[in-house]
Amino acid sequence: MSSSEKRLRYRTYVDGFDENLGGGIPQGHVSIIAGAAGTMKSSLAYHILYQNAKRDGVNGLYVSLEQSKESLVRQMEELGLKGETLGRLEVLDLAEIHTKSEGAQFMDTFRFAINETKKRINYELLVIDSMGALEMVSNSPRPRDEAFRLFEWLRSLGITAFIISEMPVGPYTSYGLHDTDFLSDGIIHLKMVEVSDTEVQRRLRCVKMRETDHSTNYFSFFRNERGFAVTRAITDF
Repeated sequence: MSSSEKRLRYRTYVDGFDENLGGGIPQGHVSIIAGAAGTMKSSLAYHILYQNAKRDGVNGLYVSLEQSKESLVRQMEELGLKGETLGRLEVLDLAEIHTKSEGAQFMDTFRFAINETKKRINYELLVIDSMGALEMVSNSPRPRDEAFRLFEWLRSLGITAFIISEMPVGPYTSYGLHDTDFLSDGIIHLKMVEVSDTEVQRRLRCVKMRETDHSTNYFSFFRNERGFAVTRAITDF
């Protein structure tokens, strides 16, 4: 790509966030969506695929390694993410497969399924949910090497990918496992903050996004009648 060409970006369709993200996620990036349980990582990832499919006709694949397809789709429909996407958004349920195989055998199945789906629907956006589940079932003796191979393989597909990364509650030193902070092109962090004795607020931040002049501030992250949105975060209690 020459310096005069602008890289295509995919909008997150989070109202108020894309404007602070240079317009969206650059094409070809492999990014982490990180956070503790309950911060809506899966919901945000699915929302990005759903809105791009519905509004822009972009094919997307959501790979679930823990939650069944039926449970995931039902959960997302309760958030209002339902309606016609003309077959452009597909959920690949590998939760059952990983109960029957592990290690190298599972990783072969994992890559085969994703490659075959690429041939069939030629998706541009991919979500893997989650990195922790993938590491557990791959059972690699060299998890850092396995993570490096995963990122290189995803880039070879010529798609834009999001990997969900579960983080522990409390102090943390990294957003992903095994140096994936450095391997990733972008990091989006979700967290819960106590803002009063009775109120907890979800917050969203772009920690890192290569090739992007982005805000590094935390924003208040919420859902309204139009969908997901962010506003300037209120002061901590």
